[in-house]
Amino acid sequence: MSSYRFPTVFLSHGTPMTAFPQEDDPYQDSLRRFAGSIPKPKAIVVVSAHSLSSDRVHILKCERNTIQHDFAGFPPELYEMSYSCPGSPSIADEAANRFQQAGFEVKVESEGLLDHGIWVPLLHLYPDADVPVVRVSLPINLLPAQILKMGHALASLREQGVLLVGSGGAVHNLRELQWSGKHSPGAPWAVAFEEWLISSLKAKSVEAILHFEDHPGFQRSHPSEEHFLPILFTVGAALPGDEAEILFQGIQYGTLSMLCFGLSPGIPKTLH
Repeated sequence: MSSYRFPTVFLSHGTPMTAFPQEDDPYQDSLRRFAGSIPKPKAIVVVSAHSLSSDRVHILKCERNTIQHDFAGFPPELYEMSYSCPGSPSIADEAANRFQQAGFEVKVESEGLLDHGIWVPLLHLYPDADVPVVRVSLPINLLPAQILKMGHALASLREQGVLLVGSGGAVHNLRELQWSGKHSPGAPWAVAFEEWLISSLKAKSVEAILHFEDHPGFQRSHPSEEHFLPILFTVGAALPGDEAEILFQGIQYGTLSMLCFGLSPGIPKTLH
């Protein structure tokens, strides 16, 4: 496994309803195909838009993870779902050391919960909950360049059997959701922002992505920026030779991009 470089991946996690398994669901199918296309990682380190901290990096170090149903107003069956995956204390310690060496203030926690931005996509990636997961917080008060640096600090873990994941939303405007139109065409401005991001990834335009607020469509695409910032973590963890591969592309409910991508020299081009 040491000779294999795991991808650094960004997953748009969508609404909590994405947790319900669906037959012939293109998004869920793409996650399953992706997981089947790579070796099983020894651990996953994930930064989610729903596990926020202020300016310190919080790392969950535990033997067994517990999930939280951090949402309201959904069907009762959703609150009965569980995903009890192991933790990885050794990888948590390694991540903490790397962040500290990179100049970040770190807090290691022994108690905490996995938010739905983590466990919902993992239900489709690794439904047996047999891959250890380490939750890393998203320090919302840090500058975008520092979030990028967080990814860089962990990048070489990819060559040690670790899958790095950022979870958020490439377009995330809940104010204008069209709940009756899950599969309707995306709003033109949402499609344009998603296409800009894909073009920037393909062109390796890190500066353009880092200065996302300069894009004229950003404020409408992201009324708050926490769902975009995990993209910076994913991009920051890129290594020389990586190329962008789109694992899934599409917009649900008009204003919710489900874009998923990986950066790797070895992600098959047939996934999307």
